[in-house]
Amino acid sequence: MAEDARLAYLQARLQARHGERPSPEEWRLAEASADLSHYLEAVRRTALRRWLGDINHELPAPALERQFRAAWRQAVDEIAALGPDEWHPAIAWLRWLPELPATDHLLRGAGVPPWMRSDPVLKDLAFEEPQRRLEAFREHPLAPLLGPDPELQAARVSAQWLAEWQRRLPKSARGQRKELEDLLQLVQSHIEAMRASAETDGNALRTTLAATLARRFRRQAGTIIAVLAHLVLDGLELERLRAGVMSRSLLPERPEGRTWA
Repeated sequence: MAEDARLAYLQARLQARHGERPSPEEWRLAEASADLSHYLEAVRRTALRRWLGDINHELPAPALERQFRAAWRQAVDEIAALGPDEWHPAIAWLRWLPELPATDHLLRGAGVPPWMRSDPVLKDLAFEEPQRRLEAFREHPLAPLLGPDPELQAARVSAQWLAEWQRRLPKSARGQRKELEDLLQLVQSHIEAMRASAETDGNALRTTLAATLARRFRRQAGTIIAVLAHLVLDGLELERLRAGVMSRSLLPERPEGRTWA
């Protein structure tokens, strides 16, 4: 299948998924649920159910987090498989984004919490001995995060992730350099705004970002920019759902703690 035909097919799939995104009213109905069981019941009546898998109100927090990270990897892998072959390496690298905080923790030489030892991605890296941990990283798909000097790169995991993503971009990306840089700047500016914001939940900033991404998805239809915009929108959606689940799991008696963040 020609690359442009694959993009057209993928665009049609993503367009249908965008039409299924929950409305503000559906979000409000779900987030009005006082406990996790009712919240999950409300969510499963919407297209958000695709993120839930086997999640239920009895799972402990580490298991819930594993489920959400796995759901993200599955979503990225699906799009990487359907997209143009030349873009597969760059899209597939997005699957590791939820692992960056834990990876940073390990590369800093911090202790290994019990949940990491049963995590399907991190268990092969979760060694207390620093040298053994570095050796495990070198044999792991996350090895590019080490950088040229592991001793100096531990505090710059996100920068190493971005450098590897840019290395994976195909030659054809040169023709879309400005669009890619604009999209990257949009996300980076959002992250900086979130860090500086006095908001308690970040809802306004995320809503603004989502609206901008939706416009780019429509205007850049049939291009890789639309595919990437879709994935960022998926990330925002999953982030909000995860917050709804985890806050009700960990803070069942504190409705004021139920935010996106």
